[in-house]
Amino acid sequence: MFAALAVVAAGVAPVLVPPTPASAETMRDREWYLKTLDVAAAHQVTGGDGVVVAVLDTGVGSHPDLDGQVLDGTSFIGEAGSFRTDNDGHGSGMAGVIAAKGGSADHLLGIAPKSKILPVRIASRSSAMGPTNIPEGIRWAVDHGAKVINLSTGGTVIDRTAEDAVRYALDHDVVVVAATGNVAEFPSGSGVIAPARFPGVVAVSAVDQSGNAWSGAIRGPEVVLTAPGVAIPLVSASGGGRVVGYYPAADGTSAATAIVSGAAALIRAKYPQLPAKDVIQRLIATADDAGPPGRDPDYGYGRLNLVKALTADVPAVPANPLAAQSAAAGDAGKETGSGPSLLLVAGGAGVLVLLVAGIGGWLLLRRRA
Repeated sequence: MFAALAVVAAGVAPVLVPPTPASAETMRDREWYLKTLDVAAAHQVTGGDGVVVAVLDTGVGSHPDLDGQVLDGTSFIGEAGSFRTDNDGHGSGMAGVIAAKGGSADHLLGIAPKSKILPVRIASRSSAMGPTNIPEGIRWAVDHGAKVINLSTGGTVIDRTAEDAVRYALDHDVVVVAATGNVAEFPSGSGVIAPARFPGVVAVSAVDQSGNAWSGAIRGPEVVLTAPGVAIPLVSASGGGRVVGYYPAADGTSAATAIVSGAAALIRAKYPQLPAKDVIQRLIATADDAGPPGRDPDYGYGRLNLVKALTADVPAVPANPLAAQSAAAGDAGKETGSGPSLLLVAGGAGVLVLLVAGIGGWLLLRRRA
C-alpha cells in the first residue's frame, strides 16, 4: 500500500488519509528513473528555479504534490478558468512528472521541482482534440512566458497551422518537446506523429528500466531522444471522479516526453541566457548513444543523460540542430489539409486504459481505506 490523499468524489474537499504502515516500496522507490538519470546529482546543480513549462493537455487538477507549482493558464475548451479542470487525468500526470515538488518518500518528485507549470487545456479527454487547439495553445503559451512547451499529444492528420505554430515557438526562443506516439493508439505504418515529426522539435521516444527501446513506442527517423517511459508513477489529481492519490505505474511516450521537458527546464535554469537552439544542442550532444552508432530510428541521438546535459562543455551552434531535418523524413506518413484534425494524446489512451484496468482496484482500495 502507498500513503495517499483521497477524496470521496469529485468536487468534495480533499480528506487526509493517514499514511499506511511503511512498506517495502514507497512512491519514491517506484520512481526508478530518478536513479537512472542521477536526478539527485542534477538537483545539486539546479531544480529548474522559475522556468515556466507549458503543458498542453487535458488540464491540471489539484494534488498536494503540485500545490504552488501551477500558474494561471488558459483553456480552449469549456468555461473560463477550466485549465484547473482535468477530467481525464493525463495532463495532471504529465505536470507531476515535470514539477512534482517532492517531500517525504510517499510523494513524487519531478525532474524540475522548482519549475512552474503553465496549464493550457486543449482537450477534455485524451482521445480527441479540436482542429485548432494545439496551434492556438502553442501560440498562447509562447505569448505568456513559457520557455519550454510539453506536448505529450499529437496525431497523424494535422492542419498546416500546427507546423506554423511550432515555428512561431522556435522563432521566439521556446524549446518544444513532443512525443513520438504509441503503437497502440496509431495505425501501423503511420510513423512518428505530429508535432513531434516537425523540424526543430525534440521528438521523444521511450526506454524501459534496462535502457532498451520500449516496444510500444513509434519509431522513425524523426526520433531525437529517448527517456524512461515504462512503469512511471503518476499523480492522480482531482477531477473525473478520481481519488487524489497516485497511479503506481504507467507506460508511454507521454511520460518520457515530460521527463525531457523537465530536463530542458533544468538546462534553462542553469544557463538562463542560453538560447533554445543551444539548449537543444546540449540535450542531443550529451545523450548516451544507443543502438547503431549515431542517430537511429529507435533511440534518436541516444538516451537522455541529465547530468552531462547540465555540466558538459558544449559549444554553441549557429542554428537549431533539428531544424534541418529532411523534408522526406518530416513528411513520412504525413497527411495535411485544411479540414478538421484528429489529435490523440500520445500516451493517453494506452496509459489511461492501463491505469484503469491495472490500477483502478488500488485506487478503490485507497478510497475504502
